[in-house]
Amino acid sequence: MNSKPHQKNFSVISGLDMGLFAPEDLETILHIINKYKVPATKITSAQRLALLGMDKDKMASLQEELKNYIGTTPENGVTYVQSCPGLEWCKYGIRDSLSLGKELKNLSMKTPFKAKVKVGVAGCRMCCTEPYVRDLGIFASKKGWTLVFGGNGGNNARIADIVAEGLNDEEVLALAKKCLTVYQEEANPRSRTARFMERFGIEAFRKRVLEKEEQKDAMPGPR
Repeated sequence: MNSKPHQKNFSVISGLDMGLFAPEDLETILHIINKYKVPATKITSAQRLALLGMDKDKMASLQEELKNYIGTTPENGVTYVQSCPGLEWCKYGIRDSLSLGKELKNLSMKTPFKAKVKVGVAGCRMCCTEPYVRDLGIFASKKGWTLVFGGNGGNNARIADIVAEGLNDEEVLALAKKCLTVYQEEANPRSRTARFMERFGIEAFRKRVLEKEEQKDAMPGPR
């Protein structure tokens, strides 16, 4: 029996930061989805909601009704941040991954990134949000945050390099910005962090992002 082929159009509700939304938001979204008879919905790997199979002529009006939930990637910011429930909501959580994720989502650079920058933040060492295969990955242990850089989960996969461990919230945010700044300054156009790190090397990268802190720590204190 012949059936009408599925439309290959989709719209992503990207404004749901880290997959979080209030029950009343879900109720509103569900009402609009039913109103437009969206054929299928899917939670994406980026913890966002995709509406699948919409007719093109209905897509614009649907997006207009969902405009409060459809975010845009900042020109000088990260593409998206994945975060686990963390300390507040998960029994395995050691540190507050959601708060850190929000800080990273709002991080803005002076110039646009050379390519997509995806971030994964995990509140424990089980790394549910796969930080080791994200451009910037951060996960918690009893010693503090560990920051890894240069991961990729695509068809040319790469495990990120450990840059530093045992960091507090302020230190990991500062180091994240340093890592992204060096990437900005040294990466080739359209080069993701994985390919950049293969070329630049972890030792040179660590020296570049950590040397100022090491020099500062080595300076004698006031007498």
